[in-house]
Amino acid sequence: MDTIRILYVGRQYEIATDIETMLAEQVKGKGDPRRSLTITFKQITNQKAAMSLTRTEPPSIVLIELDGKRNSRLSFCQSLRKRLPNSTIFAVTDHALNTPFAFDAVVELPLCAETVTPLLLKGLQNSALNVMECGPVRLNVADRTVTTGNGNYHMTPKQCALLQLLMKNHRQIVRRADIMEAIWNTSYMEDTRTLDVHIRWLR
Repeated sequence: MDTIRILYVGRQYEIATDIETMLAEQVKGKGDPRRSLTITFKQITNQKAAMSLTRTEPPSIVLIELDGKRNSRLSFCQSLRKRLPNSTIFAVTDHALNTPFAFDAVVELPLCAETVTPLLLKGLQNSALNVMECGPVRLNVADRTVTTGNGNYHMTPKQCALLQLLMKNHRQIVRRADIMEAIWNTSYMEDTRTLDVHIRWLR
């Protein structure tokens, strides 16, 4: 069973509850293959607490309330994108967007099920696409978690990127130079101890 974490950042409790209800209805539909999903939905009212939560429970989908001010929560959104490059980030607002940040989509207020539901479905589908399987190993790229016969583990961005690369090249030889170039963006090969450390962790 897959778990998709959803984080709502904002103070409007009723809106967060309505969105959570819409998501639940999409997952529990009879005959819907998405019913194998488990959704955890959390609302956080301040940015600092939200960033702290992403360290321990990285979400696949983030919904962020914006006000009408220019560059509303711009720095926060940029930090989220850097930390969660594969997550879907939605703006929630009743104003025209006035920010250079590239949201994946906008949830317009007041909520309308006919327009919001397709956006939420797309977010769920994107989350499902971020799951890779190889033998007993299951990797969720969006929230950087790996599931094996020994349990569930949360990874650093580099650990996740390395495992993703190795899973994509299953049963193939991947040269150390190619790994260093792809993951650390360097051709310097005189000291690859950091690669050795990451490989030991994956093992």
